[in-house]
Amino acid sequence: MNTPQQLFTDTYLKITHLFHDSQVKEEQEQAEIRVPEKTIRCIWNDQILNTGSLKTLEGESLEVIFTGYWNFGSGPDFKSGAIRVNGKVYEGDIELHVYKSDWNSHGHSGNSNYDKVILHVFLWKGKDKPIERPEGPYFELELKSYLTKGILELNDELDFDNYPILNAHNYGACHKPLSRLSKEKLADLLNAAGDARVFTKMERFHNPILIKGYEQIFYEGVAEALGYPINKRPFQELAQTLSLEILAKLVPESLSPEERILHIQALMFGIAGLIEFKKMDRASLSKEDEAYFNKLTQLWKSYEAKAPVSYLSANTWKFGGIRPANFPYRRIAALAHLVVRHREKGMFANYIEQFKAAISHDEDKGYLLAKRTAKKIYEYFCVDAPDYWAKHYSPGGKTLSSQQQLIGPARSREITINIVIPIGLIYARSCRSVELESSLNSLFQSGKGTSDNKLMRFVKHYIFGNKKDMIEAMTNNKQAQGLMQVYQDYCTQNENNCLKCQFPDVVNRYFG
Repeated sequence: MNTPQQLFTDTYLKITHLFHDSQVKEEQEQAEIRVPEKTIRCIWNDQILNTGSLKTLEGESLEVIFTGYWNFGSGPDFKSGAIRVNGKVYEGDIELHVYKSDWNSHGHSGNSNYDKVILHVFLWKGKDKPIERPEGPYFELELKSYLTKGILELNDELDFDNYPILNAHNYGACHKPLSRLSKEKLADLLNAAGDARVFTKMERFHNPILIKGYEQIFYEGVAEALGYPINKRPFQELAQTLSLEILAKLVPESLSPEERILHIQALMFGIAGLIEFKKMDRASLSKEDEAYFNKLTQLWKSYEAKAPVSYLSANTWKFGGIRPANFPYRRIAALAHLVVRHREKGMFANYIEQFKAAISHDEDKGYLLAKRTAKKIYEYFCVDAPDYWAKHYSPGGKTLSSQQQLIGPARSREITINIVIPIGLIYARSCRSVELESSLNSLFQSGKGTSDNKLMRFVKHYIFGNKKDMIEAMTNNKQAQGLMQVYQDYCTQNENNCLKCQFPDVVNRYFG
């Protein structure tokens, strides 16, 4: 429960630590290169394969009729699949591994749960040790020769948050105990988990702020958020390589804001490895647009010798699987606008100044923000400018019918939730400001919750069972983030295997 001052609480963290050997974890990319078994599951689920030429390990022609239902409990990874081998149809379960030998090492031999497996799929055959096969029809498929891309590239591109896919009646084991909670207790749980989500992000930002300062880390965080989900790393590297300090040294003071935006865009595109616009259709460009690209190229040539060394290249950036409006070109252009907009005082300093000016005080509710004011603050990062990229998704590409914001309200809100609130809370606590902390909490508790993306729809289905009264208990951004933290701490940690999960016990013991 929140105090009258609406401060952030660590209740959920303490409870979760009691049930985990490891601390609550924020989503983050793997620190080391490895191939999780979930990668194989995702590849199979989406059939990211050259499916027209599949053959079993014995050389038989193989056609996948139905991949099966993603299994959330014990037993094979996919249930009730269907395949055609040498023209004959077989129905049954499908098990997936990284290596063929994992069948033995995972204890499937002699396990009756695997008696209905008709297809064993693995990435690599490895040392071909004999396995105890289930009775009945059984086939094996080695994936390595049928992948559409290299396994490490696929592992990097797959957005695990969007998996698994549910069938209509598949709910998590936590659904029942959660459904028995009153709306108030469910809200308390989600609020506590939402606070925990902020604390985990604070841990990530705290030490870098001590080293680099608030403005640089804020800038890096905003850049990373602009690259979400699959271009986070290159955006972060771009902001680290082309730091605010380096930009201040390289870009002349005498420039107008319009000229400064062009100079910074040229530097950013150059460092990003995206400055080579030779392949675009120049015939489709207006004279004004042609002048823009010529100017960028000339400016980069003038800066290139003085610019820091960059290991980014055109191949670093991902364009597949994201909406064209989120293409790196547009986000890089937007970042340049933000840097210029806040050049004098800094992006973080201006935010804190605007935020403080919006705080009001109520004797009963403490420090808070008016609903209209909170909406305005959530849109702090919106960029609506007459830029080439406001009417294009790619260089030389088709002109859009109308100008689009380089950063819209939805992305600005995501930046606020994931970057501003944790860094702002670090600042508030370093200043020992109850006013700031309470107002940040007020901001976090405003709004209707995170946009209803594919992952959120999945989590609502899996954890809430799409029950209207449970979904209605989630009324604001903090609670939506809390639901995502529950999913991260329990579902993801247990690879969506409810039999391993302790969250139902947490619900019964601490919130029931």
